[in-house]
Amino acid sequence: NNFKEGSTTTRRSRSQEESVISNLILLAMVRYREEQSNKPLDIINGNANSILSQILDREGDTITERKIANLGNGNSKGDGEDNGNSPASGASQIINGDANVVAILPVLLRGPSDSSSNVQEQPEQHAMPHMQALFSDSGIPFPHDVLIVPGSFNPPHKGHFELANAAVAALQRLRQKEEKDNNSNAIMLSSSKRYSRYSSLSSVSSSSSSTTSSILKNLRDTVDQYSEEQYHPTVFFEMSVTNADKPPLDPLEVERRVNFFPTSSLTSSSSSEMPKDWAVILTNAPLFSQKASILDKLIAAGGNLGDGFGSDDSNQQQSHRKMSFVLGTDTMVRIINPKYYGDSRENMLAAIMDMKEKGVHFIVGGRLEQGTENRSTFVNGEEEVKSLPPNVQEMFTLLTEEEFRLDISSTELRKRLEHTQ
Repeated sequence: NNFKEGSTTTRRSRSQEESVISNLILLAMVRYREEQSNKPLDIINGNANSILSQILDREGDTITERKIANLGNGNSKGDGEDNGNSPASGASQIINGDANVVAILPVLLRGPSDSSSNVQEQPEQHAMPHMQALFSDSGIPFPHDVLIVPGSFNPPHKGHFELANAAVAALQRLRQKEEKDNNSNAIMLSSSKRYSRYSSLSSVSSSSSSTTSSILKNLRDTVDQYSEEQYHPTVFFEMSVTNADKPPLDPLEVERRVNFFPTSSLTSSSSSEMPKDWAVILTNAPLFSQKASILDKLIAAGGNLGDGFGSDDSNQQQSHRKMSFVLGTDTMVRIINPKYYGDSRENMLAAIMDMKEKGVHFIVGGRLEQGTENRSTFVNGEEEVKSLPPNVQEMFTLLTEEEFRLDISSTELRKRLEHTQ
C-alpha cells in the first residue's frame, strides 16, 4: 500500500490486502488472455480499466506494470554479460557471494523482431521458451512442503524428471495419509475449501459497484473451474555452483546445463515430461547440511507467498515438514553413513536430527543392482533405513519399484552424447 503524508485513509486489513492482490492477479490473467486472442473476453466485457480503479480504491494507491518479456530478449550470447537474467549471470551471483540461492524459471519471451500485431496473430510461432534467472534469496517465493531435487544435471535427463514426478505423487500420498490420520482437511484442500479461501475474502471495497463485484466473482469462479482438485507440490531442481573440494562451476557451464532442461511444457499442453510446477535453483550449498540451513531460512521468510497451502495455520501445526529432498539410493546411503561424520554414528544421527529440526524429509528412488549370474536386484535403501532409530526412519519415504526405478545415469548419457558428436 502507498499512503500520502497526512492521509487519513486507514490501512487495509490482512484479508483486504489479500483480496486486492488476488483480484489484481486474476485481472492480469484475463488481460493477458485478451492480448493473446486479440479480442475482448466476455468475462469482463471490456471493463478492465473500471475494474482496476475499483480494486485500487484507496487514496495513494498506485500500480506499476512490467511485462516479464522486458526482463530480457531471450537472445543471450552465452557470455552472461548481455543478459542480466541469464543462467550464467545467476551463477556469477553465487560465485561472487552476492546470493546464496538464485531461482531460474522457464518463461516465454518474444523475439526482438516481433511486432505486437504479429505476436497477437501468430503467438505460437514467435514464443520462445527460455530459462531466466529472475529471483534470489529472500525474493524467491518458496512455498512450504516443497520438493528439492539436487543434482549436477550434467546433463539433466528423463530419470531426473521421472524421479521428480514420482516424488510429487509420493508427497501427495503422504499428505493424504496425514489428512486421514488427523481427520481434518488442513493438508489436502478440497476444491470447495480452495474456493472458500477466495470467496470468503472481503469485497474489493465498500464502494465497489455490484457490477464490478459480480465480475470479480466471475473471475474467481472461472479460475476455480479450471483448478484441479489435487495439490501439486512445487519442484526445484537444485544445482550447487560451488563444491566442497573443487573450484566452482564456470557460469557458462552452468548455463549449458540449465538450458538442457526441457521448456516445451510452456508451449505444448500435451507435454507431461516435467512436473506441473517447477524451476531450477542454483545454490552455494554443496553439502546437504548447508542446503537445509539455507533453505530453512528462505522458506521461513517466503513460505506464506507460495501456493496458499504453506500459509494455512492448521497445516503448520500438523506437519513440521518444510522441504523434501528427492534422492537416489546411493546418495541416501552416503548421507547416513557414519564414515562421512568422522566414523561416528552419534555425529551422523545428530546431523540428521538437526536437519529434521529444520523440516527436512527425504524421498528416495531405487535402482537395479547387478548381482551374480546376471541377476538384478532392486535396491532402495530399505535395509539401511531400518538400522536407524524410529524417529529418524520417519524422515524417509522409500519409493517402491512400481513407483520408480532408475535405469539410466548422467554418466551413461554423456557417453552417448560423446559418441553422437
